[in-house]
Amino acid sequence: MSPIAIQSINLVNNQITVLFEQHWFQEDITKLRQLLLSNVSSLCIKDIVIGADLENVRFQWLDTEFIINFDYYSQSCWIDTQDPLSIAITHSLFKLLVQNNENYV
Repeated sequence: MSPIAIQSINLVNNQITVLFEQHWFQEDITKLRQLLLSNVSSLCIKDIVIGADLENVRFQWLDTEFIINFDYYSQSCWIDTQDPLSIAITHSLFKLLVQNNENYV
């Protein structure tokens, strides 16, 4: 796989969306997740659900839970909140992710 860069990270209605510069495959998702979350300290992966074209990763950060979703067919990546507490710190998570957007896989 050639290096994949993050093109943009946006925060809209408490959902963080991520666009990558190149087309990626489902087999790349582990590396994409590592790229995206590398600046997030004290992160704990709770579970990973792998489907035919979708992968969901539930993680805990600052005593709150989020789900990062990767959809291969639509080339979509987004992070959802799980409760009111995670909604309150979504902006902090967004800022950490933006600081990391020039790294490559």
